[in-house]
Amino acid sequence: MEFIKATSDTVACTLTADEHDQVRAAWQALFRSALIARADVAGGIRLTFAPAAKTELKRLIVIESECCGWVTFALDGPIVTMTADGIGEQAIRAMWVPEK
Repeated sequence: MEFIKATSDTVACTLTADEHDQVRAAWQALFRSALIARADVAGGIRLTFAPAAKTELKRLIVIESECCGWVTFALDGPIVTMTADGIGEQAIRAMWVPEK
């Protein structure tokens, strides 16, 4: 399992608007093609994807860890657990939601 610890307490994203739109679109594509389960956990969420999605998941987690330093990521193959303290927990649950 790979851990990327939070480096900030400030709940903010450093992506530009265009970068944010691109990353959001990539998450939504991954949700549509490979999401198996989404579960609330203490401090955030756990997302489980099909095994074939682990490379794309890792790519997105690298991006997220750079722009959202307030999130701690635990990556285990095609499964990621994202957690944060305080209002960060609610932000995580609101941000990583598959669109209908």
